[in-house]
Amino acid sequence: MKYLIFFVFISSLLSGVSVAQTILDVSPKVCVVSEQHDFCDLNLQFKWQQLAVKDVCLYQQNTQIRCWQQQGSGQFSYKARVQVETIYSLINPHTGDSLASVLVEVQSAHTKKQYRLRSPWSFF
Repeated sequence: MKYLIFFVFISSLLSGVSVAQTILDVSPKVCVVSEQHDFCDLNLQFKWQQLAVKDVCLYQQNTQIRCWQQQGSGQFSYKARVQVETIYSLINPHTGDSLASVLVEVQSAHTKKQYRLRSPWSFF
């Protein structure tokens, strides 16, 4: 009887836990923009893995980059010109469901100067 209660307790705990079925990773995750350019060119390395074997497509925002048929994992190199934060997603091409997403961030290497509106010795 103790084992039955223990089994029911454990199974009820595990039923509330969601397991990620698809993992998508990209490297590098950050693009550093210089003063001379408002963009950076990156050689992105994607790696993905899913529990079930099925068709998937990699998208950059709303643009399809590459598709795989009946695969459980994959790797892909992609040259990208990044200007703003960009979301890459693995999508099921048959249903349109997003399976996993990653974000490539954009950071600036230069800081903007802040100018004072009045001199430091002015009271008004």
